Amino acid sequence: MSAPRANTLIASPALRRVRAALRSPVIFNSMLLAALLITFLVASMQVRAYAGGVARDSFTLRGSIPTPVLRYTPPESARLPVVAVVAHGYAASKEIMSAFAVDLAKQGVTVYTFDFPGHGASTAYYGGLTHDHVVDQLVSALGEVVDYATAHAPPHAKVVLLGYSLGTIAVGEYALRHPEMSNLSATVLVAGILKDKPTPTTPRNLLVLSGQFDLPGINDIARDAIAAACATPARMIHGTTYQCATSATDARRQVILPGLDHISIVTAASTHAAVIQWLGATVDPHIGKTPVNADTRLHWMLLGFVAALLAVAPLVRLLSLALRLRPARDDATLPSADSDGADGRRAGGLPGWLGFGALAGALGLALLALLAALPTSFWGPDPFPFTFLHQQVSADVAIFFLFAGALLAAALWGAPRLRAWIALPSWRETGWQVAIAAVVTVFLTLTLGGLSTFAWESLALEPQRLWRGAVYALMLWPFFFGLRSLLRAMAPRLRYPWLADLGASALIIAALVGAIVMNFGRLSYLGILLPIVIILLLLFAAFSAFARRMLWHPVALVATLEAFLLAWVLSATLPLVA
Repeated sequence: MSAPRANTLIASPALRRVRAALRSPVIFNSMLLAALLITFLVASMQVRAYAGGVARDSFTLRGSIPTPVLRYTPPESARLPVVAVVAHGYAASKEIMSAFAVDLAKQGVTVYTFDFPGHGASTAYYGGLTHDHVVDQLVSALGEVVDYATAHAPPHAKVVLLGYSLGTIAVGEYALRHPEMSNLSATVLVAGILKDKPTPTTPRNLLVLSGQFDLPGINDIARDAIAAACATPARMIHGTTYQCATSATDARRQVILPGLDHISIVTAASTHAAVIQWLGATVDPHIGKTPVNADTRLHWMLLGFVAALLAVAPLVRLLSLALRLRPARDDATLPSADSDGADGRRAGGLPGWLGFGALAGALGLALLALLAALPTSFWGPDPFPFTFLHQQVSADVAIFFLFAGALLAAALWGAPRLRAWIALPSWRETGWQVAIAAVVTVFLTLTLGGLSTFAWESLALEPQRLWRGAVYALMLWPFFFGLRSLLRAMAPRLRYPWLADLGASALIIAALVGAIVMNFGRLSYLGILLPIVIILLLLFAAFSAFARRMLWHPVALVATLEAFLLAWVLSATLPLVA
């Protein structure tokens, strides 16, 4: 193309109008939001398409323990006389086992997943007076599903039990208590934490899986389980796979899966391949004839998650423009941005050492208060007046942030040196920012939460969890509002304010780790939730940096969104207890 022709195209009125439109924040952000929503919809459709002809329906068994159930039914032409009952782990739900269920159903197996008491959509409480009572409760819930599955299966159908983490207690114990159950053809324990050890005769066709980087002790439990289950010492058949045969029709195998941890082992294609291969060899040779790759489903799901999270940015920008909230450049309350010296830092602003000192002090004192108030027993009640929450670990985390928020507020508005640097937004700005945070939370509930509940962990808030989420949000909000006010006051002195966000997140994470270490008996299971909290805190730091570039004084927006989303996770995951 000649140079005059190229210049003509660049200077054409139509192209200039397109370029001008793209510079419009409304048009640009609308197009970006639309593109991300389309990406999310495509990813969601692909996740659902992966199931092929597998039908999925839900119902609740009204037995001695009301048990919510998901059933995965293969197409009739491919259906085998095999049913599998799959048990989830602690702080999880029936949905987290959906990857196993879909892959097994595509092999022709009818699969049932269910919620243990206190988990997911269950309205029953989890726990008992002793560990044995808890085990009995888990086994009873599993037994109700097994009875229903066998009653609705073809005559002489074979039964497979698969448990993950906490679910291995129920699966292993149920199998040991029912040695006469001749149709129980295979038992699979994934990341097992067994109560009692298998024997050389029970359960039949035992497969024990664990991850190379599983929780401490899990691999030792797997090794001890296979040693107890083998009449003769297990022999290595390759790599980290050990196997023994107790008879011509019964075998035991232990596999340590490379590169996997306690969470990734649930969705990894290598885990599914090991399970399907085992069931094909021990239960029905037709299992394994249909190729599956769980990673395909996982990758589409992750793409949907990322698209939903990224869509928050243009959504917030469009809402702020529609509500005519002041942009960042209109912030006249900050000190002058003129250079203060050779290091280029701005004049004014709260000194970083003082700001981080106040935050660290509030977190440290809150940690001491939490440890003084909490019992050391895992089943002990929450501190008065929070006993009404009846939720393990989540209530403890919310109480910690409430203590820290009260202490931080007392420091910020009670100490004259600190109070002088805190500039509060107007009521109008605060109200609209809270409204935007609420809209974003609803958006993420419908997108990320909907996809997650369908394909991974249940983030749907049933009534018994919804009201707890509202209470948690109220308990969390003072801390995050004080934190964001503190960081905004420090911003003029910082060359890179986002580093302060990361530093604050690091302090919070350190405090939570300290709580686990200092009261391990009570808070050990916080370690399961901690990776999710860390991810959220890092996302909050990124969102805070974005909000400061878009809005004048976005303290209420960021703090409210932090409180809403963390409360959502706390209320949706950990079990409800009596």
